[in-house]
This record gives sequence, structure tokens and C-alpha cells, in this order.
Amino acid sequence: MTEEPFVILRAQILSVGTELLIGQTLDTNAHFLAQQLTELGISTYRHSLVGDNEKRLEEDMKRALQDNDLVITTGGLGPTEDDVTAEVACGIFNKKLIPMDEVTPYPAVPEGAIIFQNDNGSAPGSLILAPFEGSMKALLLLPGPPDEMEPMFSNYVKDELARHTPYSFIHRYVRLYGIGESQAERMAHDLITFQDEVTIAPYASPTEVIFRVSQRIANGEDKTEPVVQALLSLFGEHVFEVGKRPLEQVVLDGLLRRGLKVAFAESLTGGLAASTLASVPGASEVLAGGFITYNDAMKQRLLGVSPKLLSEYGAVSEEVARAMAEGCRLKTGADIAVSFTGIAGPTGGSEKTPVGTVWIGMAEKDKDTQSFVYHFTGLRNRIRLRAVYHGLNLIRKRIESR
Repeated sequence: MTEEPFVILRAQILSVGTELLIGQTLDTNAHFLAQQLTELGISTYRHSLVGDNEKRLEEDMKRALQDNDLVITTGGLGPTEDDVTAEVACGIFNKKLIPMDEVTPYPAVPEGAIIFQNDNGSAPGSLILAPFEGSMKALLLLPGPPDEMEPMFSNYVKDELARHTPYSFIHRYVRLYGIGESQAERMAHDLITFQDEVTIAPYASPTEVIFRVSQRIANGEDKTEPVVQALLSLFGEHVFEVGKRPLEQVVLDGLLRRGLKVAFAESLTGGLAASTLASVPGASEVLAGGFITYNDAMKQRLLGVSPKLLSEYGAVSEEVARAMAEGCRLKTGADIAVSFTGIAGPTGGSEKTPVGTVWIGMAEKDKDTQSFVYHFTGLRNRIRLRAVYHGLNLIRKRIESR
């Protein structure tokens, strides 16, 4: 008789570490893993936290294994004495910890497990496939640092888990900027409500709204394209990407294709715009430079903004935003220069110029300098972040119009 394949349908994520329980560290791993499991067609019904306590970890791990086909732990695999996840897992499945010479400083992995190398750290990942209380279960042990766990999962673990899922899926992502989540959902209400074989799932972050268009494949026929086209028609210029690239990557790629360079003159954003673009590999090909001119003296000295403009209109004004962008372009020789000036708060606003007021200037060679005003709400750093992404989106639109 042929042995039935082990199928994973439901999972629980168990994050390990006292630093997570007390709020010292933000658990971004669960967010990442839940998204990845959804793409594999694995349902996640519960996410839990447990500290570095061997007894409580064992209790939570057993309970999770009872209720799920797959349990994923993150954390507790390092070299310190309170890293006991692998030891507890071996105790539950009656397995030994086996030395693994090439892994240091933590040289032991569960006996018989599938091992995943860690390209960015010392603790390997491992997948135990074994009976538990009469049923086959999967226990996946992953390191805690996101910069170790995420590439390990993407490069090695995901393909292994896909071997145990009964379905194949197509996922496509329509990414929007310049529209709020609630408005986007209202506009797409009919598409979302009357979904059938193809499903639409909206979700948002401070920097974008995403519609995930998904289909479980049957007979190899992809039916997602008409839905994607409907979203493109519905949202028009708000769509900056059908795919997985964030806005900063789209902007960088657009600049590269056209052989353009960009520079930034930053007041309230304090270097955040240049840093955001510089976080994308290849930024050195398009980022000409920039200036952080956080006070009037620096605006005058570095960008050539006239004292008269600053005195007459104030630093947070259309006139100064334009002058900053023009000065930045002239100093750097960039094809496009973008400036940011505003009031991020929580203090410093007035009735005429309240907190959240942001002016963005854009200067180009042989073109009229433009300026745009926005009135953002929220806390200080949210206002700064929104200003940066509005600026990037303006660059994207300008590139696309060339």
C-alpha cells in the first residue's frame, strides 16, 4: 500500500522570548509568517507568545500541536542558556539533539529533522515531521531575528512546506498610493462582495494599500487577469505596481530606465527621503545626493534660499519649497530635485499653518518648478513618513509622464 502523504491545512505561530512578552521587542515575525502561510493555502487560526520558560513553552507547544497540523516557533534557538526551544521540541518528540559541526556557536539540531541553513546567522532552522498523540505533525523551528528568519523561510522553508499543501495558488498584488484604505475598499466593494473563484483581499500599511488577488488553481486556468484589469480601471493613477515592488523600488527602477538622477532637500523629513531611496539596492546609480537643511541658516547657506523669502513667507511655504528644490537641483546637477518643508509637530503649528502642513517642491531642468501642499494628520513620524512617500509618488508620476 502507498503511504498517504502528510498534508498541512492549519497552523499556529508560537513566538518565543520574554522580550516579546514585555514589549521590549516588536514581533514582526508573526506578521510575515501569517502572510506566507496564506500564500501557501495554510490557514492560521492562532498566534501566541510565550516567554523563555521551559515548562510553559512545553505546555504551549503541546497544545498547539494538538490543534494544528503545523506549529511554527520563532526564537529561542541561539547560544544562550535561556534558548531552549529545540531542547523542548526534542523532549516532546522523544528525539535527541545531534551535534552539527558546521553550525556554531549552537552546534545541535533535532535528530532526524530537515535542516535549513542560516545564511545570515548561526542558528539553523529545522522541521520535525513525526507522530504526536497518534497523528502526524510538523514542528518548524526558526530563528528569532527577522533578518535571519525571513530569508531562511523564503529561500528554503517555503518550498519544503509547499510539498505538504494540497493546493496551488496564484497571488497577484495591485498596489496603490494616494488613496486611503477605507475609500479604496468602498470603491472596490462590488468586486470584493461578488468574488467567486478569484478572491480579493485588501490590506494596508502607512505607505500603501494593497489588493491581493488570489485563485486556487484548477485545471491550470488563470482567471486573475480580468480582476486585476478591473482594479486597474477602477483606481487609475493610484496604481503604482502590479507585483511585489514597494514604491521606492518602483521609483528607483523608473529612474534607472530613463537614466535620470534625483536629489532631495529635506527640512522636516531630516534625510528620511534620501535614506528611503538609498535602502533599495542600486540607489547609487540614481541618487545624486541631498541636503538636510533643518533650519533657516542652512537653507540659506546650502541651498541659496534668500533671507527675504524666509522672512516674508516663512520656512513652511510654497515659495521656500520651490527655492529649496531649485537650489538643490543647481547644487547637485540632478535631473529632478524634490524638497520637503513643513511642521511635523507635536508643537509649532499656528492657525494659518497647522501641524501636519507639508509643502513639497519639485524642480527640473528647463521646466517650471512645481509645489504641492498637503495637510497630514497623525503623530510626528507618521507625518514625516507620509511626506516622504508623497514625494516619491510625485517622482513616479513625473517619470511616467516623460
